[in-house]
Amino acid sequence: MLGKAKRKKTSVQKVREFTDDITVKMSRISRRSFPVRATCKICIIIFSFSIGFGIYGLISGRNDIIKKEQNIEKLKNELQDLETQLEKKQELITKLANDPFAIEAVARSYGMSKKGEKIFYFLD
Repeated sequence: MLGKAKRKKTSVQKVREFTDDITVKMSRISRRSFPVRATCKICIIIFSFSIGFGIYGLISGRNDIIKKEQNIEKLKNELQDLETQLEKKQELITKLANDPFAIEAVARSYGMSKKGEKIFYFLD
């Protein structure tokens, strides 16, 4: 039997085999990397949205803080007014409890009089 003699590959054949081998490897790589690329794109989109809404949240949160600080100032002023009213009423209570002339003054301010007194109203 005569053995087949191996032919030497020409440089053109070697280049063709090399390019075919590379294209097969590249197609395998691109098929494998598609999910990775898609995942990266999705992550970039999600990250962009989170930064965008985060900045919006900071701005709207700052506005809420300003409104609440203004509300706190209003409530502090209202509290101060109520405290002064309370002090005045407490003073009136102590006067009414201890001073009979204060009781008489309050009664007369409501139009009351003692027995036998005549009340005169002057018209302007």
